[in-house]
Amino acid sequence: MVKLIIDSPACASKQFVEENNITVVHLSSMLDGVTRQEGFEEDWLEFFEAVKTSSDFPKTSLPSPEQFLEAFATANDGDDILVITISKSLSGTFNAANVAREMYAHPEKVFVVDSNQCCQSELLLVEECVELIKQGLTGKEVYEKALEIATKTRIEFVPTTMEYLRRGGRISLLSATFASVLNIKPILSFKNGVLTCAKKCLGIGKALNEMVKNIPTNLKKIYVCYIHESEVLQHLIDKVNAALKTNIMEAKKIGPVVGSHIGIGAVGLATLENYS
Repeated sequence: MVKLIIDSPACASKQFVEENNITVVHLSSMLDGVTRQEGFEEDWLEFFEAVKTSSDFPKTSLPSPEQFLEAFATANDGDDILVITISKSLSGTFNAANVAREMYAHPEKVFVVDSNQCCQSELLLVEECVELIKQGLTGKEVYEKALEIATKTRIEFVPTTMEYLRRGGRISLLSATFASVLNIKPILSFKNGVLTCAKKCLGIGKALNEMVKNIPTNLKKIYVCYIHESEVLQHLIDKVNAALKTNIMEAKKIGPVVGSHIGIGAVGLATLENYS
């Protein structure tokens, strides 16, 4: 059997992890001297409401190797252990999991996957691995397949304000002011562990249209996602439904660890392409 362990930035629901016997290692966010475990969706409201009124900028805290060792202990004797983490380009969580692997009594049974993704694009990888585990694959087999699947995932965001990116040091004050005055909305693309600006658009409407145009033609699965609250969310859902002839009814929320850096109000699309 394979025991699956993930981190909280994957934004998996409590119901999903319970139904699939997944153990979650939680990251934390610190704001105004208060540290909050990321937890599950029902735990995020207080944090984001605090962000809206705070002059402080959130800092994130990665889990210790000891927390991963505690998670390893939830596996049954003889189980392989598969760990999936947020991209190592965004967090030291992957490294912490590998340190724990070296500390574990049977490191040869532990396989650590750098998803090269975050939030719902990481979740897409997790969901595929759940299905592979159900098919009876070994930990090594799922690990090798996960590395392939990770290259087929991507998430794109359109932030509604540049303020969070500025406060987080991602862009300068001058760039943020310039973009705000001209109403420029960037499409931020995260794939293979690299964040890029896919395109800059004049106005939120054009940015949403462009993001929908970017949806892969060989699409297997897609999630519309957003950070805390968004005035343009339904517009994006409608555009995706019209383009793909689907009937998406609701979007998935992004948690504090990633959400506080992109900014409240941002919307995005997480996609998984077909793979062999």
